[in-house]
Amino acid sequence: MKDKPAKKSQISTGLFLFYGDDFLIKERVSNLIDSILDPASKITNLKTFDGSSLDMGDLIAYLMNRPLFGGIRVALVEQTPLFISQANITKTIGRIVDLWKAGDSKAAFRFLKQLAVSLDLVPLTGDLPNDWLKEVDEVSRLDPSDRELLLQAAATFANDFSGSISSGDENILLDLLQNGLPQDAYLIMTANSVDKRNPLLKAFQEKGQVEELRPRFDRSFVRLDRTYFQSLVKDFLRTHGKTITSEAMELAFSKSGKDIRRIRSELQKIVSYMGKRSEITVHDVKDLFLDFHEAAFFDLSRAIRDSNPEKLLIALHENLKAVDHPLQTLAVMASEFRKLIAARELLFTSFKSTWKSNLTYDGFVSIVAKVRQETSSEKLNKGKFNLLNQKDFPLFQLLKTAQAFPLDKLIRVMEMILAADMQIKSSKLGSFAPEIILENLVLTICDSDNHGRKIPAKQ
Repeated sequence: MKDKPAKKSQISTGLFLFYGDDFLIKERVSNLIDSILDPASKITNLKTFDGSSLDMGDLIAYLMNRPLFGGIRVALVEQTPLFISQANITKTIGRIVDLWKAGDSKAAFRFLKQLAVSLDLVPLTGDLPNDWLKEVDEVSRLDPSDRELLLQAAATFANDFSGSISSGDENILLDLLQNGLPQDAYLIMTANSVDKRNPLLKAFQEKGQVEELRPRFDRSFVRLDRTYFQSLVKDFLRTHGKTITSEAMELAFSKSGKDIRRIRSELQKIVSYMGKRSEITVHDVKDLFLDFHEAAFFDLSRAIRDSNPEKLLIALHENLKAVDHPLQTLAVMASEFRKLIAARELLFTSFKSTWKSNLTYDGFVSIVAKVRQETSSEKLNKGKFNLLNQKDFPLFQLLKTAQAFPLDKLIRVMEMILAADMQIKSSKLGSFAPEIILENLVLTICDSDNHGRKIPAKQ
């Protein structure tokens, strides 16, 4: 099969740089490559390079030499760190810490590669984690917990990866851009973020096409912006020859979160189910579109632990949108404070002789392993609030949070939750405006007079 005729004459350039959200980038790149190469040509005329371990000589050689069977050739350089500067290292670090907290080590390692290269810490040898933190501390002020998380991720990552990018790669690529690509060659590069003052970026903007691809979120950051969501849905359905009623669109939005992959997956499921019907209805969304409310539950639990009234009120209202009845939201709050009470009990029983307010995660891992060994299997399997069954890091974070809540405050909060439960079930206000009861509860929990100070390590 021959390459498609719609080449540079129609696409207008052979140079592309996409940065931002990984899912949106992959989708954009896939569509672009489909417009350049026929499926059969991708096997021989498309080559993908890992940006974090890129050999610039290999890239130049591929672009300058014609493929074995001739025709268009496309080089795709994924997640290059060449456009990162110290100005956006802080953002990269934030992504690493968030991904590591969420347990997505694969994605965290991808950003760690970029960070290592941008700080000239490749090949990854020697006392890498500490070297990293020394460099990072010079450009980004990390709080102790984030610093520790970065250290954990770096130590784990350093055992599995080695690679390098020479300091001269920027100049080599800049020369390539200035001189131009061969007529039948395309270069597509992707990145998480860019420094807008970077000479490479300016060269791309002058010679090619640069696009930032990021979803838009609403103020709460729990879900996508409404207008953006509607555009996303309509664009997807248009490619499948489908439409959606306004009522169905609103219901889908109320059920959705901020994960574009999942939203696309749910839409694809509906489209496949519809068959030849052209319009998605409320019944389709009710029957097939999954509710993403677990994101709202997670954000509410996290806000409870932070005890920040503004964040907690936002998370409260997002959760109320996701549940069938406000009592479900109240149950989430009750469960979170029960966990904190159980964590307080652990601090003064199983961890009484070993827990310190400044205990590091690495120190905690060995301590909790010993505690579990000394705890009978019968006790370990007892109830959902036996926190020793949790994984190490979530348990460590919960214990750190619990040490900031005196037991008397936790008991008062549980009494307030019980009172709110009774008020919602038995009062006129609970019948007509239960959210007001929950708002008052939240504000009382976060009241500065009630907020506890950190307790001593031992009592």
